[in-house]
Amino acid sequence: MTAAIRRDAGSRADQAHSRIVALIESGDVAEGGRLPTENEFIARLGLSRSSIREALVRLRAEGRIVSRRGAGTWLSRPASFELVRLSPIGSPRELLEWQELRVALESEVVALAAERRSEEDLAAMAEAQRLLVARLAAGAYAEAEDAAFHRALAAGAHNRRLLDAIAALTAHIFAWIGMTRDRAILTPAERREIVEAEHAAIVRAIAARRPDEARAALRRHLLNGRARMLGAVGGAAPG
Repeated sequence: MTAAIRRDAGSRADQAHSRIVALIESGDVAEGGRLPTENEFIARLGLSRSSIREALVRLRAEGRIVSRRGAGTWLSRPASFELVRLSPIGSPRELLEWQELRVALESEVVALAAERRSEEDLAAMAEAQRLLVARLAAGAYAEAEDAAFHRALAAGAHNRRLLDAIAALTAHIFAWIGMTRDRAILTPAERREIVEAEHAAIVRAIAARRPDEARAALRRHLLNGRARMLGAVGGAAPG
């Protein structure tokens, strides 16, 4: 599959995501209510099944919806993402600008997690990391699993507003990994090696209740990715 085809597929998934979010925020689906089926979304939105499925994966990663085996997909709670609403990401520069927000916000979130985390939080982080590494080992880019890991880190801070903000940045994670894939910056195997080392360093610092180390490990993880992206796009940092 060429990069142009992948970008086109990504744009259709973005369109599906935006239109399903609009449906949710319109109030057409009540809190805890059941969403239309995939077939109903296809008929209603005129988009492909693969685009609808990718959009639903992203919505689950954001925490907006939950799937119940044999019972369909449901709205998890009123999802107001006004705290952090991403503008459209249409260029590497815009992607890097949003990544600066992630660095600033998430580094402080993991520092709080190091102070407040419970043993249950650590177990959730470890499980999210296990699922992410398994998907990477299978050759997938694992956008949803990566987003779930970062949400598990944020959950350890025990601040609902911060967790909402990190969940709202899920679209950035999908866009970032999509550009990494399309520009062949990293293979899944290379991503796995990096994730195993850098994510583990973040979790170790949180487990040891060392906020400064957690903050530094998170910044190192995100800024290493930034350096790779800048090298691939051949552009200067925003500013």
